[in-house]
Amino acid sequence: MTQMATRRMRAGSSGSGRGTRWLVAVVLVVALLLALDFGARAVAQNVMANKIEQQGLHTKPSVSIKGFPFLTQLASRSFSDVTISAADVAAGPVTITTINAAATGVRVNSYAFSSGTIGNVSGTALISFGSLASTLSTQFGPLGSILKGTGLNLTYAGPGEVRATLNLLVTNGSAVWRVTRVGGNTLNVHLVSSKGLPSSLLGSIQNLNLQIPSLPLGLTIDSVSVTPSGVVGQVNGHDVPFGS
Repeated sequence: MTQMATRRMRAGSSGSGRGTRWLVAVVLVVALLLALDFGARAVAQNVMANKIEQQGLHTKPSVSIKGFPFLTQLASRSFSDVTISAADVAAGPVTITTINAAATGVRVNSYAFSSGTIGNVSGTALISFGSLASTLSTQFGPLGSILKGTGLNLTYAGPGEVRATLNLLVTNGSAVWRVTRVGGNTLNVHLVSSKGLPSSLLGSIQNLNLQIPSLPLGLTIDSVSVTPSGVVGQVNGHDVPFGS
């Protein structure tokens, strides 16, 4: 083998080694950037959840900031797609079982996420049948104490209607209520029919308005429907501030 051929082989080997080192360096840089991106996202989600909790929630919500990469969103302090969920939210006479909402146009006033504004937020608020039963038991006056002891079982009875099965000491029976939104955040529970229950028991539960004074994040109820899971309200809000 000539000396020139040997030098060429050595040069090729050296070039290959440099290419491999460059490739390893690029992979390490990309991995580091990805780790920084995911780490910064996790920190931001936690801080934002803490700030949102201060806006009428008694438990810390779950916050997920969508989109990749995250660091470019952080640099602009603007987030186009954020999901927020919370459970067991106290709202006046009722406890909302779950709230799931999508927020868009979220802007923070500083990189510390101390405060900000949500451009638009919309989603659903579920009041499970168990939660609604507890609420009705406390709203029905003297009958409520009886219902607490014997139980009030609520199930889906069709569009907009809830069936209640009561097992009282003196009688058994069922009743159907229609649940509607009558304005603002007020829900109306109106008796439609009953079977096996004396009218004397139904006097206090024929018509009831449940006023929900406020929802977190300034959400308002647009409409309600009855589903097999419970009463679902469509909620939304605009230009909602959070933080301090």
